[in-house]
Amino acid sequence: MHWSERLADKIIEKNPNKETYVCAGGASPSGSIHIGNFRDMAVPYFVAKALKKKGKNVRFIFSLDDFDRLRKVPVNVSNVVDGFEQHIGKAYANVPNPFGTEESSYAEYFENEFMTAVKNLGIDVEFIKQNVKYKNGDYAEKVAYALSKREQIYDILMSFKSQAATEEGKKSYYPIEVYCSECLKDSTVIDSYNDETHELTYHCKACGKQETVNVLSYFNIKLGWKVDWPMRWGVEGVDFEAGGIDHATPGGSYDVSSVIAREIFGIEPPTFQGYGWLGFQGVSSMHSSSGVNITPAGAMKFYTPEVIRWLFAKYDPEDAYNFYFDDTIIRHYSEFDKGLAAYLAGEADEFTTSLFDLCLLDGVKYQNETSFNTISSLAPIVNFNHESLVKAVSAIDLEWTPRADERFEKATYFINTYQPEKIFKLLDAKNVEFADTLQDEEKAVVKKLYDYLYNAETVKDKEVQQFIYNCVNNPNLTKKENIAVQQKYFKIFYNLLFGKDSGPRLYLFFAASNKASYIELLNI
Repeated sequence: MHWSERLADKIIEKNPNKETYVCAGGASPSGSIHIGNFRDMAVPYFVAKALKKKGKNVRFIFSLDDFDRLRKVPVNVSNVVDGFEQHIGKAYANVPNPFGTEESSYAEYFENEFMTAVKNLGIDVEFIKQNVKYKNGDYAEKVAYALSKREQIYDILMSFKSQAATEEGKKSYYPIEVYCSECLKDSTVIDSYNDETHELTYHCKACGKQETVNVLSYFNIKLGWKVDWPMRWGVEGVDFEAGGIDHATPGGSYDVSSVIAREIFGIEPPTFQGYGWLGFQGVSSMHSSSGVNITPAGAMKFYTPEVIRWLFAKYDPEDAYNFYFDDTIIRHYSEFDKGLAAYLAGEADEFTTSLFDLCLLDGVKYQNETSFNTISSLAPIVNFNHESLVKAVSAIDLEWTPRADERFEKATYFINTYQPEKIFKLLDAKNVEFADTLQDEEKAVVKKLYDYLYNAETVKDKEVQQFIYNCVNNPNLTKKENIAVQQKYFKIFYNLLFGKDSGPRLYLFFAASNKASYIELLNI
């Protein structure tokens, strides 16, 4: 059973007769939302699909917490605009767009970036902008209610902390953040609050503003995170939500918010699934505020949408795993293709069937595709020329399938960005200096290869591969000794062709390339 189906069963068991189940996720647009945060989207999305598969009505929502405060200026913003730190403390939705694009705010810029990527991944979701909800007054009654329960909320929060609660702390505690009406920052101190009139007096430490407002009509107030979260569970009727493993630890945000949900708002908390962190191998540490960031849109530059969905559906949410920027990308495509072939043939096991039901895009006709490995191997050989690549694939008796163009685009980006060492350029002239260092026996082997290629009407990959090994292998040597001989001669061939000790797979190179471009380099 796939993990999404297991969670769906758990949700149904908890509330078997609910008319519509609500799966939720959320993220703050503190900067470009990176691929690690995408589990906030992927886990509830796959659970929602599993519920639908079981015949249930489902609403899938995703909160953009753009009423949170700007805490730090990301590198990609500070590189563009000087002095942007002046906006720290404002809600993301009240921070200006630093990039000069059509979006009206900082929040909208990064939200649009994320929402476009989600759409391109084929995910159908209802986005909720919390800035809009707060500023429309949708939560005003809940804010007033939380203020009336502030002492009980304080006791709950302190019960999860190591330090002792105090009467002074309780009297001065308010479960809200107030944004100043003048400078829009949360640098405010609440001076007093009247539960009967709902009048709140604050002063701002940043600009000196002091005023009295009514919380039922002043909509620049936000509930603190561990109160806001359970409040929204109740408003939205959430049945399932996922979050980082830190939220799921004993005494973490989910535990605290669950108590507040029950004791303050009188609701049962939703089923919650903590997820493990995504690591990154081959690039620096990433965070949305650091500027070093692989976003969902960035990942789609080298992965097709189906493969990204497959990666997120493949691993159990608790499992931590890495995004790699090396040959693992090629391996992922190969694993995907193997599973897809079994799925299309009706030979996949139960887990693989569920996996591909989740990761394949609706409305797309799938077939076994030209392998990414083949494309990424041949593309550098033909200098990323599309027409030459299609001919090269045909030359090794493979089919250029209808969606291979997309894989070619991904492979081109992947190699040029993460594996430029795989781009080999033929020498403009013979490597005479290197050729002069060869022994007569070594020159004789090169001559054999030259004559074979020169006289071949058509260079076939498997035939030239067999010829090369026949030339360099010695039946009187052990397997280990022959491997050493093979390595020696391939190094010779690469130096004559590219001036390097390594290069592409030669049998593919000879079959895919225009013979006229390389043949004379071997004529020594």
